[in-house]
Amino acid sequence: GSVRVYNAISPNGDGKNEIMRIANIELFTKNHVSVFNRWGDLVFETDDYNNDDRVFKGVSNGGKDLPSGIYYYKIEFPGGQKTRTGYLSLRR
Repeated sequence: GSVRVYNAISPNGDGKNEIMRIANIELFTKNHVSVFNRWGDLVFETDDYNNDDRVFKGVSNGGKDLPSGIYYYKIEFPGGQKTRTGYLSLRR
């Protein structure tokens, strides 16, 4: 039941790796996911990430397609569970 991030996405419409998939995230409601670019700028965030309609798919919160590159994620949980951080590769 631990959270696992699949850290490569290629949002190109082929149906594979279109989103940052977080296995078992549905077990942790009230989560908060943030994604930052390599300069540390926040480009995406959402509450209650769910691998469905609340997902990171290479698009900023402002609706812009983000360029290929390395991005960093932070997953915060309620109730004192350890924050998870890591990176993901975005390929267009």
